[in-house]
Amino acid sequence: MTLLSDLRKLRQDMVAMERQEARTLASIAAPFGLSARNLLHFIAFHRTNHPGLLSALRERGLSSFEGCDGHLAASLGAVIHVLEQLERQPPLANPEPEGPSHLHSLELLTHHSQALFGSCAQSGARVIMVTLPAEAAHHPTLIHELVEAGMGIARINCAHDGPEIWGRCIEKVRLANQATGCCCRVAMDLAGPKMRTGPLPQESGVVDARPRRDRYGRLISPARLWASPVKPLHGSEGRRALSEGETLLPIGEEGWGTLEPGHRLRGRDASGRFRELQVMDIGPMGIRMRCTQRCRFTAGLRFVQEGGEGSIEIAELPPMAGERVVHVGERLRLTASITDALDAIPCSCPEVFSSLRVGEPVVFDEGRIRAVIEHVAPEQVVLLITHAPARGARLRSDKGINLPGSAVSLPALTPKDLQDLEFAAHHADILNFSYVHEEADIEALHHLLATRGRPQIGLVLKIETHRAFLNLPRLLLTAMRHTSPLGVMIARGDLAVECGWEALAQIQEEMLHLCASAHVPCIWATQVLDSMVRHGTPTRAEITDAAMGARAEALMLNKGPNITATVQTLRTITACMETHLPEHGRHQDQWLSCLAFTPM
Repeated sequence: MTLLSDLRKLRQDMVAMERQEARTLASIAAPFGLSARNLLHFIAFHRTNHPGLLSALRERGLSSFEGCDGHLAASLGAVIHVLEQLERQPPLANPEPEGPSHLHSLELLTHHSQALFGSCAQSGARVIMVTLPAEAAHHPTLIHELVEAGMGIARINCAHDGPEIWGRCIEKVRLANQATGCCCRVAMDLAGPKMRTGPLPQESGVVDARPRRDRYGRLISPARLWASPVKPLHGSEGRRALSEGETLLPIGEEGWGTLEPGHRLRGRDASGRFRELQVMDIGPMGIRMRCTQRCRFTAGLRFVQEGGEGSIEIAELPPMAGERVVHVGERLRLTASITDALDAIPCSCPEVFSSLRVGEPVVFDEGRIRAVIEHVAPEQVVLLITHAPARGARLRSDKGINLPGSAVSLPALTPKDLQDLEFAAHHADILNFSYVHEEADIEALHHLLATRGRPQIGLVLKIETHRAFLNLPRLLLTAMRHTSPLGVMIARGDLAVECGWEALAQIQEEMLHLCASAHVPCIWATQVLDSMVRHGTPTRAEITDAAMGARAEALMLNKGPNITATVQTLRTITACMETHLPEHGRHQDQWLSCLAFTPM
């Protein structure tokens, strides 16, 4: 077959796809009519492999259809017309697929982006979504600073906190919009049936005092302790009383009154080793001490003065969250109820146990721990740990559990989601729909929103599982039956765990192309500039990742201590990339700084 006949066959496939999906197209809402057709054209074009086709087009100096996802029928028709002229072939009297032109496809994507994200998506600008911490509800200026820095969407995760905190954050966003003249929208995540490790029994509290040492183990500065029996020191007043670098140590009220500076106290710490504490200063509120060795204090430990009567006894310490330490080769039981057993950990969704099979993988904490199922029972699942750090891994409560090889089916809307929806439907501008898998999930949510008077609220489909990824075209076509604004979030963290890290690059590329073909705005999420958010400085890989993420219409940042500066940095990166993105047609006339050299 010739190149021209191959392309004509592709055009016939597009027309055939339209006919096959005539009922689907008839149900699409008017704002998405052309977008749904182009999505079907994209599927028809890519459902079969075309070896050598793109290379043959390039060799003839013709479009290889890269960057044409949003207007495939028009681009294909143009290339066919050119080939017919070159080969002196008359055009065939076959029906042509109806689709948008290049310019119209850009207008559709811009229109859909502005409908979902608001005015901050004007002129093709990338929108920055920021996950708000609970502290933002009480911080006097944080949200205002984020809006000024460039936050276009404030994200609230309904898996944490509650309506009181959510309401305060939303109120601050609205006030910041009024004060700055910006248009930052509020998105609320419905948590969905996320499987997590359940609550573990709390463990006794511990205070860990560590001296500073150099790389050779030589002492740089001792650990400094502020030991006091005064109860307010357990709270914020006590933290304000501490000097910089001091560790708070609650002690009993007896025995320390006779101590003086220079006295030494000896006793065993929580590890059973003898430790020595030196008294540096005495005051009415307590004692300042130093220790040149690492010392772990737990309630009830007693340290006695050498050659004297003075002593201190460690008072009750706040309990700590429980944990299980696992190693490769060990067995761990997922249980339906809370247990004190050291080889067990509860599961937040034990109803999935009946769907699991021996040999299937189980992944904990975003891939840090991996296991395989050895035995399944109604009340527990026995796992063999196959991957963990060499020294073992600490598994705590509320850590994610993924079942990438299991045929588990849970409703996308949990009882908690239905409760949270009562608040979100009336206060949010956008709903992020977690763990959506089937068309019925979308219809169920739209029905609930209609009964609550918010049928036009923006809807973002969070694609977090391999099953949702494979079903994304049908999910989009189902959502397009409604006129409410629509978007897609590439939840790369869960996708990497579900599909494997090696497959993530291909998956996120396919999702970007698929959303472009449907003219649906896409959100690039998970660990964007994560090191900068947490530590203040990004890695080179994160800068590249953020630049690649600028191909999406929005990027999401997680909460952290340096979030405002990170928003500013991401805004700069995306602004620089906007002029280099081919889908905006700006790369052709763009002046390249790398060509600014002086001839010799």
